[in-house]
Amino acid sequence: MASKRLVTNLIEKHGYRRVLVVNTVFVGLMMASFGLMSAHQPLWLRLVQLALFGAVNSMQFTAMNTLTLKDLGTGGASSSNNLFSLVQMLSMSLGVTVAGAILATFTGILPRVTETNSLPAFHATFLYVGIITAATAWMIWRASRS
Repeated sequence: MASKRLVTNLIEKHGYRRVLVVNTVFVGLMMASFGLMSAHQPLWLRLVQLALFGAVNSMQFTAMNTLTLKDLGTGGASSSNNLFSLVQMLSMSLGVTVAGAILATFTGILPRVTETNSLPAFHATFLYVGIITAATAWMIWRASRS
């Protein structure tokens, strides 16, 4: 919840574009970090990792939502919010589908993956999806300034 206030201050100081670019890279790095988890990792470190991922993810949703609705009047905000929610649900569904396809691919090509040990495929998938997410910062950077 503290990240909501932080993102507001960051947007006022640096603008939507810069905040979204940097935060998208952080979201990707945090996703990729899940591919580095191990059974030997201390619990406190895993909790910090999950808390940081939650914070940057919350900041991303807040920044995207406010950017989408900032210039709309009261009349257009409701229908635009519904459309934006639909687009978010579709993009999350597509993300899960792509991640599943990547996981299936890594399951088939990694030599250490067996029926009883699929963990290497999951690690590779988290790393790959994190890289894809961080790379989308380039698209935000190329978008018009706001």
